Amino acid sequence: MEVEKPPMSLKKVIKEQQEIAGRIQDAGEFPRVILIDTISFCNLRCSMCVHPNMRRQKGIMKWPLFTKIIDEIAEVDKNVRIWMVFFGEALLLKRRKPSIFDMIAYAKNKGLTDVVLNSNANLLDEKAARGLIASGLDAIYIGIDAFHPETYAKIRIGGNYEQTVDNVRRLIHLKKEMHSAKPDVFVQFVEMDINTAEKESFVAYWTKQGATAKIRPKVSWAGLIEAPNLILDNNDRWPCYWAMQTMSITDTGQVVTCAVDLDARYVAGDVAKQSLREVWNGELRKLRQLHAAHQFADLPPNCRDCRDWQSARADYYAVNP
Repeated sequence: MEVEKPPMSLKKVIKEQQEIAGRIQDAGEFPRVILIDTISFCNLRCSMCVHPNMRRQKGIMKWPLFTKIIDEIAEVDKNVRIWMVFFGEALLLKRRKPSIFDMIAYAKNKGLTDVVLNSNANLLDEKAARGLIASGLDAIYIGIDAFHPETYAKIRIGGNYEQTVDNVRRLIHLKKEMHSAKPDVFVQFVEMDINTAEKESFVAYWTKQGATAKIRPKVSWAGLIEAPNLILDNNDRWPCYWAMQTMSITDTGQVVTCAVDLDARYVAGDVAKQSLREVWNGELRKLRQLHAAHQFADLPPNCRDCRDWQSARADYYAVNP
């Protein structure tokens, strides 16, 4: 008798071991991923985030700088992944002109193929959801980090769990209503002591809703908060994915070490005055060379002493039809 296969099953889409080799290679003459600080303000005060203590001045990227960045990316490589936020909540820009939807649409109209957004989704009302779909956004990553409201309240301070869940579910529904395959919806869970017991329930619930669950380790923001999961030292160190493949640009155009250098403690260049290619192949190239040669002791202090290279990864779970 033939054994009947289950109609649906969960699968781990990406495993750490499969990714590390490719992710720590030098991206070459141009970054593979670019984070754009469209806005550095945020509406929450999350427990694992250092945004409330950010020392650099918060701001909103000016349109001419934004379009300069997008125009160069479109000219060099339309397949670069573009994050429409570096260290803020981009949906705070939903009622401004130009709005975050205008920014996404500009990038898509330039032919960019991988435009994504990171959000806490507290501001993702129906109008915003429709705006993201209409703009052509390719993917959205939504930080929730909990399965129970009580845990969410301790982690996502200032947020509303029930509202966030409803907002994400509505976005998934509106995609079907608007006959759109995009954006792909990811819900993120930063695994910590406070929430680790909820991980399996989180994955089961959100994959059933039609989202992909992203489980990632906690980061220390280059040593600014405690992250007990970072157990390796430089004797076991490998080149950092963020340093090797990504460029992070503040709202004023400063390019910093990596995606966890939120305070711009190390500025490698300024794309308000230089091209992205010039900056990438200047001081950032030197950092990549040091990483590739495992000369970690010669890195600038915030990079040398950072252990977040261990956390530049994630596991993804989706429903397998």
